[in-house]
Amino acid sequence: MKRRFAFLLLLFFFVNAYSQEQNEVLLNKVLTQLKLKKKDIHEPLYRSKVLPNKTSNSVLVIPKYNVKETDEQGHDYFVFDAYIVVADNTTGKILSKFIEKEAWTSDAMVLSDITIDTGLYQLNEKDRAFGIRVDYRGSSNPNPYSNTDLSLFIVQNNAMKIILKNYQIDRSSGEWDTRCAGEFEDTNGSIDIDKNKSNGFKNLIIKSKIKYTKSFLVNDNCEEKVINKNSIKYLKFNGREYK
Repeated sequence: MKRRFAFLLLLFFFVNAYSQEQNEVLLNKVLTQLKLKKKDIHEPLYRSKVLPNKTSNSVLVIPKYNVKETDEQGHDYFVFDAYIVVADNTTGKILSKFIEKEAWTSDAMVLSDITIDTGLYQLNEKDRAFGIRVDYRGSSNPNPYSNTDLSLFIVQNNAMKIILKNYQIDRSSGEWDTRCAGEFEDTNGSIDIDKNKSNGFKNLIIKSKIKYTKSFLVNDNCEEKVINKNSIKYLKFNGREYK
């Protein structure tokens, strides 16, 4: 049993190392075509993921520095150009790309993470979208805040198009005394695909779970009251994007 576990552990590390090496090779090939160098991009937020509906291709999200500064207190300030690329896994050839200047800013609201969302966004018989989720968090302890913006992309005739831009799918905010008393609101959204279409694309059903929490001190004990609600919103394609 121990030998089997050791073998599986070794295999995991080998596969993981090989995957990282392949990912590095792919990134280098893509950067060469974009005429970019490693020093031009913010590697901690670089992401790539194989497309489940076309496993020979990968999506790459490359944050390129537009502004890179550090203030006297050591706080980083970044403005990133967004390079969204679909590339062939074997050759590294760029098949389609989307570039937006000054797409993301990390300042008082820190850009903490980027995630490639390859959920089943089948919008019609031909077009399946993929998503990019961008997470932000505030730096205030008395007023905690975070949110996640979701954008959706499709590729048509080798051209990448954004069809949903920076939709706030998740949000968390609050105000408290940093000990107990306070009020908080958390919203977590998910997307279902409607059977009905608008301008050739199925409507998006945004289902959100909203949690309201009020905490207060009772006899030196911190207690809370929670109210849960649900909401539904429909987004329709207007010919260019979902609204």
